[in-house]
Parts: sequence; structure tokens; C-alpha cells
Amino acid sequence: MHGTETPPSLPAFFSRYQSRIDEALRAELTGLEPEMYDIHRYYMGWQEIDGSDSNSMGGKRMRPTLAMLAADAVGGDLERATPIAVALEYVHNFSLIHDDLEDMDRVRHHRPTVWAVWGEPAAIVSGNAMLKIADHAAWKLRSVGVEESVALEAEAVLTDHYLKMMEGQYLDISFETKESVSVDQYLDMIERKTGALIEASIYLGSLVAPEKGPDRQKATALKSIGYDLGRIFQIRDDVLGVWGGVETGKPVGADIKRKKKALPAVHALSNSTGPSADRLKEIFRTEGDLNAEDVHVVLEVMENLGTQEYCQTMAEQRWVECKRMIESLELSGTTAAEFTELGEFLLIRES
Repeated sequence: MHGTETPPSLPAFFSRYQSRIDEALRAELTGLEPEMYDIHRYYMGWQEIDGSDSNSMGGKRMRPTLAMLAADAVGGDLERATPIAVALEYVHNFSLIHDDLEDMDRVRHHRPTVWAVWGEPAAIVSGNAMLKIADHAAWKLRSVGVEESVALEAEAVLTDHYLKMMEGQYLDISFETKESVSVDQYLDMIERKTGALIEASIYLGSLVAPEKGPDRQKATALKSIGYDLGRIFQIRDDVLGVWGGVETGKPVGADIKRKKKALPAVHALSNSTGPSADRLKEIFRTEGDLNAEDVHVVLEVMENLGTQEYCQTMAEQRWVECKRMIESLELSGTTAAEFTELGEFLLIRES
């Protein structure tokens, strides 16, 4: 994004579900008194550090919104999808609390992170507790009329996918000490770390919402759409991690400074030759964060290799297939157009 261009805004359908999602998320912490839950309320954007009320949004609420959109797409009941939507958002935030600690990030959504305020042990414990809150939320599927067998299946799918998310996070960390990572290894990692929960959101919303039970064929097709959208989301995230600028709250080159083996670094390390390749390898072997000069060298190599264009093209090619799949399904109401709007937004989002 350059000059005074307006960053792309979230698709309009996000606002359709916002109040339902926020109310249900807040209800999950109602009556929980120990200070640990104040940490959760802070991280979700409802309180300030001192406990006073806050109107900070605490993120896009993308995963619960996708669950709701999928519920609408199969003509389901939003009430039946709400517990799993809440669970998905708490799983996501659990992962972010720990992610902030693993990366030593002091700021998220323009606010101090949990470990930066309360310390590392509190971040570990409060993150773990948030995961259990997610499980507690999912149990409520039964109270909104979801059949026991479907509720159990949904809980198993949720557990399977957040385990995949953790596997992806582990792989991501392990890549930092590997000299070379292939594009295939990278794609396997993001399908777990980011893709799994996005895929689960769309699949689970479509699974639990129909009052007459799941439409298996449609739910499976929507799961495939979620798989593709998850990959597109993470590839764009990697682009923003290097070239994002102001809207992301990160400086240009943020992921390079940390020697993060995201797609841009994988592409540059795999495709550079001669002195450039030797210099890149030397830079990525450096202990600790890179200095400004080394970041500049890496950015220059990426510029010469067309790395940003390569990453964006990969996301766009994935979107072509995904869009074709959306158009092939008979989805309720305006949801096919809204899934398309979402995919096009994910390709160009600035934060």
C-alpha cells in the first residue's frame, strides 16, 4: 500500500455476526473471579491492564465469523453454531498468548502482550487455561440442541485441528535452526499452524448448524474451501511480515530481522545463487536478531529475485481453485458471494 490509499476493509458480513459472537465470548468468562480471567478479558479486548473497561476489539474474530458464515451457507441455525464458534476463538487466542511469548513479541493489536505485562509464567498458565475454556464452550453444543453424536464428533475435530496447529507451531520454531527449508516443508507447516483452525472453523460451522443433521457432502466441500483460505491467509501474512508497514503495526523487514523462515525467506534462500546465496546463508547463521544492514541486504536479494511477486502469485493461484469450488456449490442466500468477497479480501489485506 502506498501514499494515502485506504486499506481494504473487512467484508461487510463480519458485522452481521459481531454482536452475537462478542456476547457469547463474554458470557464464557462471566462469574469467573480469579485475576487470571482478568488477563483473559484484557487479551480479548474488553478490559485495560488496570481492570477498567475497554472497547479494544482484540482482533477480527475471523474464526468464529467463518463458523457462522458456514452455518448460514448450509441453511443452518446460528444458535447451534455459537458454542463451537466461541471455542474456536478461545483456541485461537490461547495460541496467540503462547505465540507472543515464543517470539518475545511485546505488542499485539497495538497493546502490550500478556507476558510483557504479567510475566512469562502467567502467560503460560493463562494460555493453558484459555484452551480449557474453549473445551468448556464446545461442551455447550448439547445445550443448544446438537445431537450427542454430532457434538462428540465436533469436539474430536476441534481437538484434532488444534493439535495440528501446535504441530505447525513446533515446525515453525524448528525451522529457525535449520539451514534450509523447502517450499513443500513450509506449506506443510502453514497447513497445520494456520490452515488447520481456519479449515476447522468452516467445517465445524457447517457440521453442527443444520437442525436435521449434517449435510456431509456440503460440509466436506466447505472444509476444502477452508483449507485453501487458510493457506491464502498465511501466505499473505508472510508477505505482510516482510513488507507490511504501518497497517500491521510491524516495521518493514520485521520477519527478516528475526530470521523467520516464512515463505519470502524460503524462496530467497532456495533461489539465490553465487555471492548472494553465500551472503544470505551467512546472514541467516547469525546469532540473535539481524541488524539494519543485514535486513537491507536480504530485502535487496528478495527484490532482485521477485520474491514478493512469487508469494503473491502463489496465493492468487490457490484462490483460482478455491473460487471455482465456491461457485460449484449450492450455498444458501448470499453466502457464496460472501465467501468470494472473503477470499478476495484475504489476498490484499493490509493487517
